[in-house]
Amino acid sequence: MLSSNNLKNITNLCCRLLLAASLLITSQANALTVQARGQAVIVNGDLSTARNIAIKRAKQQAALQSSAFISTQQQMVQGVIIQDTLSIESLAQVGKAQVLNESISGNILSVLISVNIDTYNKCSNGSTANNYRKRVAIAGFPMIDPGQSKIGKLRNIESSLATELAKRLTGTNGIEALNAGQLMLQPDPSTAATTQLAQGSLTTVLQQTQQLDVQYVVSGVVRDLSMLTPSVFRQKNYFIDAYHKQDYLSSRYMRAFEVDLYIHDGFTGALISQKSYRTAGRWGTSDRQKFGFASSPFWQLDYGEQVSNELDTMARDITSTLRCNNFSVEISRTNESKIWFKAGRASGIKPGDRFDVYRKSTFYDYQQNPTIELNQTPLTLTVSRVQANSAEGRVDGVAGQNNIQTGDVLISQ
Repeated sequence: MLSSNNLKNITNLCCRLLLAASLLITSQANALTVQARGQAVIVNGDLSTARNIAIKRAKQQAALQSSAFISTQQQMVQGVIIQDTLSIESLAQVGKAQVLNESISGNILSVLISVNIDTYNKCSNGSTANNYRKRVAIAGFPMIDPGQSKIGKLRNIESSLATELAKRLTGTNGIEALNAGQLMLQPDPSTAATTQLAQGSLTTVLQQTQQLDVQYVVSGVVRDLSMLTPSVFRQKNYFIDAYHKQDYLSSRYMRAFEVDLYIHDGFTGALISQKSYRTAGRWGTSDRQKFGFASSPFWQLDYGEQVSNELDTMARDITSTLRCNNFSVEISRTNESKIWFKAGRASGIKPGDRFDVYRKSTFYDYQQNPTIELNQTPLTLTVSRVQANSAEGRVDGVAGQNNIQTGDVLISQ
């Protein structure tokens, strides 16, 4: 007869095997029904717009809740905690929302929705997310029109926006965020659109980013911080001005927040992703506040709340973009068939991991603008020894015969 301990061990093993099999079927979706609340301000009596905004926010909250539910469900199987095995993130597809309840308090509309969410342990590109921790530098976000920062004294947004994104990414599985907010990679923000960059590349500033020793670089541009009603603080008539301030929830006091975000490869400067984000919120009835971006009074404004929500979305999108990308790392030294590189246990590297070996080449056009290319070699590296921030391995050949040198790149298989 099996002892209670043996029976428990067998049960645990069966649970783990069943769970592992379920995770291998990455195309299968898990359906969840989630209830969530969302709120929005009713501006100028426009109930329809407020309802759409509230439902959108409720759906975003439902997506976040679904991730939490999945995490809890996956971590516990018949009382067995298997947290390490189940650190895989999920993609969520939110279905059509059903409004269960709607209420209005003052100018605030609240909705309770029920929504079906399909979740997938699979990347959108068809691959599975790897477990390596990618190092990402968050650079500064220069303003196109610095004059817009005078209201509220928000000029520090250029560096503080990077600080806020780094905070949100800290602790995220698979990402190590480095705050590089003082580094401005867009010398002329007005020409920072993808079509106006040389192939969308950052090769002209790679000397700066390479010193950070990162796999990816996030940068951007602040396009708009204007009041949606430009004349709102120019009113010279005392009585009209006083009347408008009584209607402090009016759309007259709405302020824009528009940012472009770029993700570049840290080794080649190639543009990986570019996306624009835009929201708006009530600033208040005074243009004399001078508390700065991301200060405590700033976050207490409706405008600050909307900006915070948009920064949360930006951080989630960065994570989603990078979670399924290959892990790449620079070679630090070679000796015959042995190769050393700049990543170790802190990045999730372990003995037996395999990497493809790439040679890095630089080409120049007629204007002497550099273009960096990575060319795959027939060599494959197998990791043999791992330290905290470095590792070594052997290739199935001689590195020197393929002209593999310091500065070339390894990419995870």
